[in-house]
Amino acid sequence: MSLTHPGTEQASVINVDGDNVLVALDAMEWLLGLRLPSVTINWWVSNEHNTVCEFTHEPLGCEIQTFWLDGLTSSEITAVASAVKAAIARIDTPTRGLVIDLQEATDADEWNSAILYGKEDLPGGVDLLLVGPELAARILASSPSLSGSEEENGLTRIRFT
Repeated sequence: MSLTHPGTEQASVINVDGDNVLVALDAMEWLLGLRLPSVTINWWVSNEHNTVCEFTHEPLGCEIQTFWLDGLTSSEITAVASAVKAAIARIDTPTRGLVIDLQEATDADEWNSAILYGKEDLPGGVDLLLVGPELAARILASSPSLSGSEEENGLTRIRFT
């Protein structure tokens, strides 16, 4: 995955009308670094396919990254999920949670109360749920039907049975 298109080597943000606006990579990095309330960008998987990602900066001192995987092949979806999981393992900033919902069983906003505010109630079963240790302990204590296992990145994988 790349912030720049493999053919044009240009990064792009998506404006309120849904149009791609080309920007230089250093300008994109500057824009993301401002920690504005919301910026929607393209991550390029190939010359033809991209995933749209919204960066939302929360007043809680964190950001939410929401990826829309519509139009990607199953192998491209697997590559995007692997890239995100690898990025989590490489960064120093703690990750509160990673939700992968390929079946679209839940809405992205439904996870805010659990991931951001530590509520034990989960909006539904998803393909992959990784959460930090404190939240994992609360979720597993309140939901005996769920199980958890620690991943190598320090997060706990919650399994829905």
